[in-house]
Amino acid sequence: MRIRDAAIWLYRQMTDRNRQQLLRQLRRDSQFPVAILFYHRVAVSDIDNPWSISAGDFRRHLDWLQTNCDIVSLCAAQQRIRSPHNQRLAVAITFDDGYSDNARYAIPELVARGLPATYFVATDFVGAHVPFPHDADLGKPLAANSLDELQEFARQGIELGAHTRSHVDLGNVTDAQILKHEIAGSVEALNHWLGHPCRYFAFPYGQPRNMTQQAVNLIRQLRLAGFCSAYGAFNWPGHEGYHLRRIHADPGLERLKNWLTLDSRKLLDRTVLPFVDQTPALPHCLADFT
Repeated sequence: MRIRDAAIWLYRQMTDRNRQQLLRQLRRDSQFPVAILFYHRVAVSDIDNPWSISAGDFRRHLDWLQTNCDIVSLCAAQQRIRSPHNQRLAVAITFDDGYSDNARYAIPELVARGLPATYFVATDFVGAHVPFPHDADLGKPLAANSLDELQEFARQGIELGAHTRSHVDLGNVTDAQILKHEIAGSVEALNHWLGHPCRYFAFPYGQPRNMTQQAVNLIRQLRLAGFCSAYGAFNWPGHEGYHLRRIHADPGLERLKNWLTLDSRKLLDRTVLPFVDQTPALPHCLADFT
């Protein structure tokens, strides 16, 4: 076990009594949160970049998730968020960017287990089947998905979502035409490739500084079902569920377990967002845990 993983494991053991009390409160009031995870690349090893995970570690993630959570589609996750009650921890699985290695390791594993997932792609790179700039900058250009791979994912029941055309930081885009080119353009490309409407959008980078009211307004105008951020937060029952907060799942199983066994430090999203959004407050019964 890596030193960081060992430290997280020890912390989880030390706070177990608090976590068990919190779980009893959530179970009593049917107020379990919905966690939306995001991965990037599943491959033979995780050493190629900081946003890769090995195929073996990914299988261990899925083993633990299937034992401890309800794994649901993004649409079903929204339904649980919009309901006033959620009786069990629910998890939705998503991917960002569109790495070709996922066609060999991640997607077959999900399909074999009958698990839903949403797969967000930057359409200029997957359309041209060329590496992403953030990998090239590391000196490790990695192949993006091909169009054939994406269409096969869709046939296997994996939902495809938009992630801009060029993986641009939309927090720096104020020109309305560029914004439309990146957001609407990626949606239109997917609609054309798949033959049915794309329903979801994920912001590249996904931190508060990477999202703007102007971009959110356009996403709503396109009549998409929702959009995803990526700064690490739960989604609580009784909210609109249009902004879907996600948790980074790549770094390791112990970190993921710490999130999903409800570390009290991570429960309340105190992030200040640069757009109009209803921050999902904790249920009243959990006020003592924050």
